[in-house]
Amino acid sequence: MGRRRTYLLLLVAAVAALLACAPRVLAQAAPQGPKAEAVEDRPAEPAKQGFVTPVAVVHTSTDQLGTRLAFRLKETLNDSSLFALSASDERKIKVVLTTQPEFPGREQVGSVYAAVWIYAADEAVLTHYLASEAGTVDAATVDAAAQALAGRTAAVAEKYAYLFE
Repeated sequence: MGRRRTYLLLLVAAVAALLACAPRVLAQAAPQGPKAEAVEDRPAEPAKQGFVTPVAVVHTSTDQLGTRLAFRLKETLNDSSLFALSASDERKIKVVLTTQPEFPGREQVGSVYAAVWIYAADEAVLTHYLASEAGTVDAATVDAAAQALAGRTAAVAEKYAYLFE
């Protein structure tokens, strides 16, 4: 039993000696790299601060709810800081909105719509298809549908932002 105790005490003493020497050995072995420079603690400016995507809403249908949807979509996009409604001949995203009454003869009940997002470099160049969506709308859901279409427009603009660089 005395021998085990002696070995155990020697082992504990060796481990304690290693732990006592470790910080000095590690400090000497650490590579000396270049000194870090002080960096000012402030956020970098965003790359495209203030950039707004030019958008045009094209609607030629005459049904009542479809016209309300088109105007509400224009208002929503115009109120947004992400978009600028554009009628000029420039690079822009066009939202082509086609609507018709859901039930012929009862326009006030509901409308069906199809929205297609296209990229137009200018009026003399062919456009490029970006996305599309279809749905129904009634008098109670015009605002919600316009918000959803504006949100989809934001997603399309973000996905294809490289077209405006």
